[in-house]
Amino acid sequence: MKVLGKECKHFEPFKYKILTQLKQKLSELNLALDFNDDLAVLKRSLSIGNKSIPNRLAIQPMEGFDAKRDGRPSFLTVRRYSRYAKGGAGLIWCEATSISEGYKSNQHQLAITKENVDEYRKFVSHIKKISKSALEQLGFSGQCLFILQLNHSGRYCKKGDTKYPIRAYHNYQLDKAINVSEQDGKIIEDSELIALEEKWGEKALLARDAGFDGVDIKACHGYLISELLGARERNDSLYGGYDFANRSRFFLNVIKKLKKRCFKNGDFIITTRLGIYDGIPYPNGFGVAPLEGEEFPASIDLTEPIKLINELDNLGIKLINISAGNPHYKPHITRPYDIPVKGANLPSEHPLCGVYRLIKMTSEIKKSISEEIKIMGSGYSYLRQFSPYICADLIKNNEVDICGFGRMAFANPEFPRQIFQQDEINPKKVCVGCSQCSQLMKNGKSTGCVIRDPAYEVKS
Repeated sequence: MKVLGKECKHFEPFKYKILTQLKQKLSELNLALDFNDDLAVLKRSLSIGNKSIPNRLAIQPMEGFDAKRDGRPSFLTVRRYSRYAKGGAGLIWCEATSISEGYKSNQHQLAITKENVDEYRKFVSHIKKISKSALEQLGFSGQCLFILQLNHSGRYCKKGDTKYPIRAYHNYQLDKAINVSEQDGKIIEDSELIALEEKWGEKALLARDAGFDGVDIKACHGYLISELLGARERNDSLYGGYDFANRSRFFLNVIKKLKKRCFKNGDFIITTRLGIYDGIPYPNGFGVAPLEGEEFPASIDLTEPIKLINELDNLGIKLINISAGNPHYKPHITRPYDIPVKGANLPSEHPLCGVYRLIKMTSEIKKSISEEIKIMGSGYSYLRQFSPYICADLIKNNEVDICGFGRMAFANPEFPRQIFQQDEINPKKVCVGCSQCSQLMKNGKSTGCVIRDPAYEVKS
């Protein structure tokens, strides 16, 4: 799948004040993206299995790293999600929540346990109450869905503040990107993976008891499940090698065991945020062409991601949140930006081309799978105030079902309300792609928008 031409091989920051300027630049870059100023399509409800959402806008899972040490939500956590709920999105996707203390990437990552599930129950009830009121004010009759993302941080695990990578396989470039050596951490053994297959199910039960509408088995951004999907160089393993059945075995077993526990009637959603392409050159990588000797980013081949989604369809999965890339390695694939984090280089790619890649890969997935599976897309925040018009066109033309926003939600949690009430996003409140929220995360701090929210600031 070829999506980008030679025109894309230069960087240029966002400088478009009016839509005409953005359209002109897209034309110069040979990127075919259409816009629709009829935003009514974003107000349509959508059925997802036995559930439904009242509109087509969603909050993406963005780690705040503001949980208390025992993993329960803090004041800052509740504040963030309350602000999301007031915005009126039809779906709120709660951030990566660790399945165990030892698998966190930050000491202040959320983690749901038997000991703190009551705190989560209060949290979910509070957020749903705020969301219901906001949606009623905006004229919607349905309720927001609240999904909890469950994760094992894999090679990005830490013991306290010390990096302790739990890898699927060795990769020098990925180690170098986070300044660890091959001797740090370990390669996870098959016996550990077998034991882990039940862990997601245990946490999913707690999430259901807390009142969440479903769980996401996170399979993107270079974390454990994502890395296993591309682990061709994991040798002599049930969970690696060139056989795709082996590389997908762990993920599919987790889903199967989770469904066996209690989710046969469809009242509790099982979903995944799936990284369909990470750009890591073959023989590693997922969603990449089987071509030796390529440099990053590798050529796209969505054969295996589509095969995996068809397997998920057979298991009854009806909602998939699409993403790409590994933000710990080459973040511009996941979230195009104007300014990198401190010490990083600008990519040799136009950010609009990165947005286009995400949109077109998502569209390719959508047209290649069952209509019963609803697809949520990513990467729209970079388009700032112009994003609703591309989202409207994509949904109208059945190229995506739901449009999810992450960095925009940090910067402007009321963006859905602005769209629904004013047919626009306030350009003075948009995400500006400055990477300062990522800088906070890199510095080990709680994350948010330092430009738009006075609760956050970056300190050297």
